Amino acid sequence: MRHVANLVTLLRVALIVPFALAVRAADAGASGWPAAALFAIIAASDVVDGRLARRFAAASGRGGVLDHGADIAFLLTALGTYAGLGYAPWWVPASIAAAFAVYVATSLRSRAGPPRLIGSRLGHLGGVANYVLVGVLVFNHTVGLDWLPARLLTACFAAVPIYSGLSVVARLRAGRH
Repeated sequence: MRHVANLVTLLRVALIVPFALAVRAADAGASGWPAAALFAIIAASDVVDGRLARRFAAASGRGGVLDHGADIAFLLTALGTYAGLGYAPWWVPASIAAAFAVYVATSLRSRAGPPRLIGSRLGHLGGVANYVLVGVLVFNHTVGLDWLPARLLTACFAAVPIYSGLSVVARLRAGRH
């Protein structure tokens, strides 16, 4: 049971490519529901893995690095896929990648020893918002439910570099103290 949280995280990693392929297949005319099901599993695994690690007293710096790596790999692949299909602007995944790079750099600069990423409330909220954005894209475009009108979706896209930038500024300011 000690490794179950990491196995759940690795499941998320294993589902990244099938998710992207399901999104592309739906764009070519296949059903979007397989992509929606994969998204649900991926999102649920992100919620569950940390809880399992704490439940079984198996939380570790390496597990946290694996979790954050799985998150960024999924988010960049998903949003990159949607950008490639023309449903999201390219600067959305680019903003997230830049904020994550600062996150990693400031964490590594401020710590010695085994790898450990130093989280922040703003960064966590940004990560949740990024997952919500992918979910909206899945159900708006891939499944075709059109939950959000184009103007509201554009506002969601515009928010990404704002909260990503705020996260970067907060990290850099915290690093000076």
